[in-house]
Amino acid sequence: MPSTWTGQPARPEPSDRRLPQGILLGLGAVAVIAAGFAASAVPAQHPVARYSVLAVTIFVFTAVTRVWAAAAGVAVIGYLIFNGFLVNQLGELSWHANTDLTRAGALVAAVVFGRLAGDCWRLYRLFAAAHAERRAAVPGPRVSSPEFKEDMHDA
Repeated sequence: MPSTWTGQPARPEPSDRRLPQGILLGLGAVAVIAAGFAASAVPAQHPVARYSVLAVTIFVFTAVTRVWAAAAGVAVIGYLIFNGFLVNQLGELSWHANTDLTRAGALVAAVVFGRLAGDCWRLYRLFAAAHAERRAAVPGPRVSSPEFKEDMHDA
């Protein structure tokens, strides 16, 4: 069956350029470890500031990636790093009831709102690209120059 010309150029098929989950999990773990080092520079008297460094890192990682499983894995790794190395010493894990529930809730919120922010940004870029294509397709008003009018009168 012959194809018909629609007036639009053929678009290439979108390719899935996402990284595999394992690589994303490894990159996220490296980011969380770096955030742990950065949070250790904050004095221990400010635990909320220390934890916010970790939460912001997980928020940004989740916004950049599109994989829920990798983001959840990175959040778990981040929680374990914070609990083992920033709350306690030498990787010793312990449970602190309400405080740990609040910390876990903060990381869940960082994952959910990070994904929401990333999806909103991708949607904005999609609409901006579609709007730019539509504006490029509509011809602008014709502007005549004074030189052209003078050439018409001379003829």
